Amino acid sequence: MNEAITTISVAAGDSVETLFRAHYARLVRALAVVAGSQEAAADAVQEAFVKAHLHWRRIQRYDDPVGWIRRVAINKLRDDHRRGGRKERAVERLKADARPDQIEWSNGQDVTALLAELPRQQRLAMALFYVEGLPIVEVAAAMKLSEGAVKFHLHQGRDRLRGVVAISQEQLP
Repeated sequence: MNEAITTISVAAGDSVETLFRAHYARLVRALAVVAGSQEAAADAVQEAFVKAHLHWRRIQRYDDPVGWIRRVAINKLRDDHRRGGRKERAVERLKADARPDQIEWSNGQDVTALLAELPRQQRLAMALFYVEGLPIVEVAAAMKLSEGAVKFHLHQGRDRLRGVVAISQEQLP
């Protein structure tokens, strides 16, 4: 299979749908190598095309609309990668906060499942503070609460997690 690589120029009348049909598969293949996952690459490219569709009147006038779509998809992959790193760091911080004596969560407990057991306000405060890495002031603004209320929810969430982890540690053989 020896296919010639062709470049498809963007004509003035091209639509997002035309670009999608012409470039989607190629962009996904290229970004799958970067992302390490066909699914992550497909999600990023799809989101980029959705954004292109939403702003098409402006983007169609660009010299290289496909380049813009590619850049948006690459930025999405970078954001997802950063978010994953923040999540890992948050899990590590939660482990340390859950029990000061360095409890190991290698017993198979799912941190996400543990957080899901928290009441909504505590779960949201914990997610914004630990996963997103927002300071208390920004968490308070996002939740439309006072800083004191956010600190209270964080404290209550940590206490609850300590209790859940302690109970599960007692049940280990």
